[in-house]
Amino acid sequence: MAKKPNNQPVPKVAQARPQVVTKEIQAPKDWFTVKNLCVALGVISVLLYINTLGNGYVLDDVMFLKDNLFVKKGISAIPELLSTPHMMGYLIIPNDLYRPLSLVMFAIEYSLFGPNPFWNHLFSILTFAGCVMMLFLFLDKFFDRKKTAIAFIAALVFAVHPIHTEVVANIKSRDELMCYFFAFWAMNSFMDYMDKNKMGSLIGGTILLFLSYISKETVITFLAIIPLVFFVYHKTDKKRAIFIMGGTLAATAVFLLIRTIVLNKYNANHADASIDFMDNALVNAPNAMAKIATEFVIIGKYLSLMFIPYPLLCNHSYNAIPFSSLSDIWFWLSLAAYSFMAYLVVTRLMKDRKDMLAFSIIFFVATLSLFSNFPILMGAEMAERFAFFASTGICIAAALAAEQWIIKEKAGEMTILKSSKVLMVLGPLVVVFGGMTVARNFDWKDDYTLYKTDVAKSPNDSRLYQYVATAIAENLYPEETDTLKRHEMDQESIVNLRKALAIYPDFAEAHVELGRIFDREKMFDSAVFHDQRALTLKPMNATANNNLGSVLITLGRYREAIPYLRNSVMVNPNFKFVYLNLARSYKQLQVYDSSALYYQQMLAMFGPDYDAGKELATVYFLQQKYDLAEVQFANILAMKPNDPDALNTLGAAYLNTKKYPQAIAQFKKAIAVAPGYINAYSNLGRACFLSGQYQAAIDVLTKELSIAPQNGRDIPYIALAYQKLGNMPLAKQYEAAAKKVYSDFKLQ
Repeated sequence: MAKKPNNQPVPKVAQARPQVVTKEIQAPKDWFTVKNLCVALGVISVLLYINTLGNGYVLDDVMFLKDNLFVKKGISAIPELLSTPHMMGYLIIPNDLYRPLSLVMFAIEYSLFGPNPFWNHLFSILTFAGCVMMLFLFLDKFFDRKKTAIAFIAALVFAVHPIHTEVVANIKSRDELMCYFFAFWAMNSFMDYMDKNKMGSLIGGTILLFLSYISKETVITFLAIIPLVFFVYHKTDKKRAIFIMGGTLAATAVFLLIRTIVLNKYNANHADASIDFMDNALVNAPNAMAKIATEFVIIGKYLSLMFIPYPLLCNHSYNAIPFSSLSDIWFWLSLAAYSFMAYLVVTRLMKDRKDMLAFSIIFFVATLSLFSNFPILMGAEMAERFAFFASTGICIAAALAAEQWIIKEKAGEMTILKSSKVLMVLGPLVVVFGGMTVARNFDWKDDYTLYKTDVAKSPNDSRLYQYVATAIAENLYPEETDTLKRHEMDQESIVNLRKALAIYPDFAEAHVELGRIFDREKMFDSAVFHDQRALTLKPMNATANNNLGSVLITLGRYREAIPYLRNSVMVNPNFKFVYLNLARSYKQLQVYDSSALYYQQMLAMFGPDYDAGKELATVYFLQQKYDLAEVQFANILAMKPNDPDALNTLGAAYLNTKKYPQAIAQFKKAIAVAPGYINAYSNLGRACFLSGQYQAAIDVLTKELSIAPQNGRDIPYIALAYQKLGNMPLAKQYEAAAKKVYSDFKLQ
């Protein structure tokens, strides 16, 4: 029987296949992150201003760093800085401010690095970089992290904008930088609180806002910005917005309370104190319409500098911005521009309560309003630093324009920043604005470079001519040793000052500077004339009073000098040279108690000073206060051990107190330093005689006669010394010589 076929499936044997090992391929990490963009902005900011590291102290840096008494004390002065008016370390004024935080930072830098502008500039650069990064982080949150590219563009334009060069290159403006940095750090902290409801962020934001206030009062404009942000644009929780506003008001109230207490304590809170015409010419505008028209021209200039940042100037005084009128085209252009911005804000907010362009315009106008001279006049007519906060609004508007016309719906894509369309716009802007910034930084190298550059761009500014002359007189002249070149410098200063007075004949400071230069040129009549003219215009000008007093001292008119010098020290107790002039005047009048008092005050306030210390020691000697003279001369000689005059006078003090060994030691040191010093030989010979060292006295005094044969005043001591030694023939010989010297003296 045949077998049936087996229909069961035959199991297949699995064939071995070669195993393929697949490596996981990771997509390249995207460089365009918020963190990296933030770092990039910081690096760009540093690179733009790195060439300021070689610059020195310029403009008001002297008042707040170089010659500020509190800052020069270093860290130990921090409690004093926190409890005194802003200018008190340099000058006492009736209408001062309370801005201690930048001065605290300067004091710390002074303790760490001394008076070194390199480090001061470095920290200003780093603070500015912090400002740019804080602005970027805030805007990224403000746009709900949906328009990071727009936030970056706005911050980039802010970083490269040349109008910020004054704030960064002028170290004194650290107050503005710190105010901005803490203000936007506070805004970031408030944003975090609004989004995450963390109480620490609310408290932190309040503290940061207070730190902004004690840096500079500019942040007070945020009383309008903060409610706009958190009640309108970033309104996620009304209750939290109320708490943010509460923190804002609390920081403001605490600041105003402390400010009032401090300023009142030092009688420096006179809001009605007059504004100097040279600081803000609007105080003497011809009429109300001219004042209003000029104010519109000024805010128009701020707006134009946002788009065409030229010319950049360190100063705007009379007559840089002439008084305007209703017929001035610039008045109408400014009025039209601001009217158009108002129209944009109203119409766009009517369509969208969260319109970003409207916000940027409001930010610009609100932060600029503080410096617009409407309705309250500022201490300065115009300054680029006043536009630091306000420029943020224009930078935001510029970024929004880029979104509208270039980026469009891709604003949420950070990689759009590397697209050709974006680079074609940002590239030229960064190159042009960045180049202008770097170039302008070089102008801030020193006072003379800055003023000479700016007066060429603003030839009608009276004060700039005075600044040029002062820079020559104070910075260039002391460094020059050639007499002819010094004279040429003085002539250049005189030319500039006469230009200043041609623009404004009643410019008191120009008369003061002319008086100083004529004094130096020994043209004393001209010096007196200009000092007196300055005092006619400003009777309590500290410098004019001191300079006139100094001229009178040179002329030997000490009693006439003293009232002017006392006026000067009353107005400015921190004026070092007034104390020196007063002390010298009283010394010449032999009023030694008053002389010593002013020397003591000078040394107590300004620290060791060799010349003043030496003169004080001499006054003690003249008062016959030999013990005090000994101590003071010892202090002086610790500074300059080889001053023969100090050694000799210290020896004389010992001699008068019969400390003969100490006296002899000092006289010998003086002779060793100055072998031809006749007074030291004379004093040494007398000290030897009085201490019984008769042969030594003879040797020293004989040596004196060999050096100066005409000086016979010590011959009697030689005669007496020989008499003490029992050598009567030589004693009689020198007695006869002494009588002859006396007889010749009477005949003369």
